[in-house]
Amino acid sequence: MRKLLITVLVLAFMASAPAYAHQPVDLLKTDTTAAKGPLLVDGTISYAVRAAFSKAGEKKGFRAAFAQGDGLSVEYLIVDKKPENTLRPTQLPTLVMTSPKGTSLTLKFTERTKFPYSGVNYLYLARYQAVAEAGEYSFLVSAKRKASIILSVGVKEIPGEVLRGPKPTPSVTPAPATTPTPTPSAAATSTPAPAPTKTGYTMAQVRANNSASNCWSVIDDSVYDLTNWIKSHPGGSGAIVGLCGTDGSGAFSSKHGNQSRPAAQLSSYRLGPLEK
Repeated sequence: MRKLLITVLVLAFMASAPAYAHQPVDLLKTDTTAAKGPLLVDGTISYAVRAAFSKAGEKKGFRAAFAQGDGLSVEYLIVDKKPENTLRPTQLPTLVMTSPKGTSLTLKFTERTKFPYSGVNYLYLARYQAVAEAGEYSFLVSAKRKASIILSVGVKEIPGEVLRGPKPTPSVTPAPATTPTPTPSAAATSTPAPAPTKTGYTMAQVRANNSASNCWSVIDDSVYDLTNWIKSHPGGSGAIVGLCGTDGSGAFSSKHGNQSRPAAQLSSYRLGPLEK
């Protein structure tokens, strides 16, 4: 009976304890700007973004996407060991966050709270919470000397999606060149009007990019390059491959309706309007 009571108490404690199993994301040496760094597709999911610097002047960045009204949660931590725990606040890497509307904020250190977890002692140095704007937030960390930090983004303890790398350049079938018909020379020649600047994409170009290696689709009169979404789509690659080279407006609307996350993800793949 005593063993049963102890087991129940342990399970109750585990259920009430907060979860800290953030999904790790390591920033690479090539992630020198937010645009070059990884994209956290849903910034409300918990990630532990780790940035290590070997010298002053190094920069590393990443992005996180949010829907309007989402909770924005960012925490700045260091491991409680040398050299990080001996550095003054002015010697630690700085974090600048920029909202989708262009408002920038430098995170200020407001605490030094011990946080032991999984055999490692951490120190909380700053915590920031706000209501998010719709779109991608940019995060840029700048080093002042050798140091490593951890940025905790989001709170939902579920698997998240991280995208890396530039979008592939889509292949466009060039239109055949035409030979103009010669006209008799005149005493004075008029200057031809400049060709209009191309602002959109044709349905013929969409149909030409109809494979998993180059996947374009039309959704609500806009053209999207969905190639990068095929492997990372949580519903499987088939859901995206079926849209390649077609007008996928109906299929996308029937599956996702007014869901904000798929719509926000789709917007990141937009090439431009459909020419009619």
